[in-house]
Amino acid sequence: MPDRSCSKLLRALLPLLAAAGCDGCPSSRPYTPYTLGSAAPSGAPPPLSGVVPGAATAGPEADAGAPDAAAPRFTVVPSVPAPEGGKQWPLEGGPVAAAPTGRTFETGLLLDVDGDGARDLVAWARSPDGLRGELLLAPAARPQALRTLAALPGDLDAQGCTPRVGLSQIGPSALAFDFAPQCGGAHRGAAGTGPTRWIAVIRLPGPAAGAGAPPELALELRLRAPPAEEALSASLEVADRDADGRDDLIVSVGLSGALRPFPAPAGAASEVRAPLVFLDRPAGLSRDAAQPGEALRALAASLLRDARGKSTAPAVAASAQRLRRFHAALCADAERGAGATAGRDAARAGEALVWTGPGPVRCGEPGLAAAIDHAEAVAASTRGAPLAAIAALDRGGAEARTKEDGKLLAKLAPPATAAAVYRTAAAPQPTRTGAFGPLAFEASGALLVRTAQGVVRVDPATSPATSTESATDIPPWPAAVHAGPAELVAVERRCDAPTLLALFRSSPDAVGEMEVPLPLLRGQGPRARPGAAAPERCAGTERLPFVPLAASERGFDIALGAALISIDLRAAAPASSALSFPLTTPAPQGAARSPDGATLAIPAAGGLLVATAGGAARLWTGGDLAQATACAPANGGARVACVAGAAAVIFEAK
Repeated sequence: MPDRSCSKLLRALLPLLAAAGCDGCPSSRPYTPYTLGSAAPSGAPPPLSGVVPGAATAGPEADAGAPDAAAPRFTVVPSVPAPEGGKQWPLEGGPVAAAPTGRTFETGLLLDVDGDGARDLVAWARSPDGLRGELLLAPAARPQALRTLAALPGDLDAQGCTPRVGLSQIGPSALAFDFAPQCGGAHRGAAGTGPTRWIAVIRLPGPAAGAGAPPELALELRLRAPPAEEALSASLEVADRDADGRDDLIVSVGLSGALRPFPAPAGAASEVRAPLVFLDRPAGLSRDAAQPGEALRALAASLLRDARGKSTAPAVAASAQRLRRFHAALCADAERGAGATAGRDAARAGEALVWTGPGPVRCGEPGLAAAIDHAEAVAASTRGAPLAAIAALDRGGAEARTKEDGKLLAKLAPPATAAAVYRTAAAPQPTRTGAFGPLAFEASGALLVRTAQGVVRVDPATSPATSTESATDIPPWPAAVHAGPAELVAVERRCDAPTLLALFRSSPDAVGEMEVPLPLLRGQGPRARPGAAAPERCAGTERLPFVPLAASERGFDIALGAALISIDLRAAAPASSALSFPLTTPAPQGAARSPDGATLAIPAAGGLLVATAGGAARLWTGGDLAQATACAPANGGARVACVAGAAAVIFEAK
């Protein structure tokens, strides 16, 4: 007869666990999930348990007629408040457990821990401020012989916060203690800089251990605070995953909310979850190396399926960003090139928010980032957005591209060989990266070169070699990128920020710079040194190359590689968003756009991406393009001019 408890277990678990499979779920080992909860983005206190004694068990009812429909389930047993004053706790039969000096009992459980038939006390004893304490065992036979089962780690920073604690029996042989600091906005900054939630799982001795065997600390779990817009949650579930007769532990981790400026998810996609599985072995809990990798790969595969559907492809970009963010929050090795993690060094752990024992979780999924990029590229191609697809394929660099990625890139932007057809005598004025360049085509096809002495016109000719250069009275256009009084200064990648940041000054005389989060996660965007691989650890602050495309009273349009971004300064809180091609804003002189604004020429995918609205994009390489900067295209994209050395060079593609 089929084991129908497996289907019940999968329905009670999250879809991620279902995707990963059910490795042994005998009907004799039912469980009830214990939800640790999540601090909501508003900072409201979370529930410490979603199950109370006598309540219905989690998950839908069993199928009608299932042979195990009435099988007993373990109901989570929450702790009870300590007697008034918290200095003493009476046990059954008259003994009294006294709290240690400087401590007060807050909450506890009465249960037979050591198998002698009498109910012992497991209780949380805290300091007066509640920010320090121990989980203690007072045996019924000798209540004065207190034993520390787990002590709150001394490096948890919860100063200025109000602690919330919960203690529950979550299975026949498992207790869970949850220390959750509730803090105001002042204590919630960048990822990992706020208070840390600490969960301790205590394994009770089974009958095989014999009477008097002590409980032991089986697992410590730390949930570091995400940014205020996000919420991190965890639920504990006890089930015999490997059918060896011992209860294993499943920690299901979820991330909800959305970083600014990403749109808030809705419906079923509002939370992403994956399990950490710990198998019960005689020597203790041992993490199952298959998870969360299997669940993460299943999510990436689901993205790719959606990417190929006309109706589902539009939602893939947002889902891909949520999965990338969850991967970074859950796995210390999520960022490309992430090296070994040492101790509690948060910089080496990247953005990882989930720690077990002494260090963060390493998921061992080096190809996941590339799989997510590929799914997003396929989705963008499906919905007719070739530049967005190229931007996704270019995120990991050429070394991360698979053969399928290469084929898709060649289809989206067929390669073209560029040749220099004219080199100017006029020397373009040197310009910093991220400024309007010294080159601009006119609608007639003439090239304007901004020099230190003024603007020189290079008139078109039937033969480029016979072009002529002449001085003009055209006013030089500014290099600085201004939107009204505001100036765009830089784009940065920083260790303390989960997204890339645009920096601008609100006015020429402003003191300091303002920040606008961009719709690209920290690991996205070009490197400061094009072609360089991601470092093995976050390296402080990195200023990234970007290309200005437009500036007006509304704000700025820029390109980071092939990713097009709009920064809107009109609201009280400046915002940014992904930008669609073709752009509708006018093309200023010196931008990487043609005079009619319909053609872009931006460095991406290892070459110069030349794209024209209504036409095919092409990836130009060869000639002096590898060293060229500040490129500007002519109308139609047949010619591109770039600064190469001390001259301006006009290129044509073959």
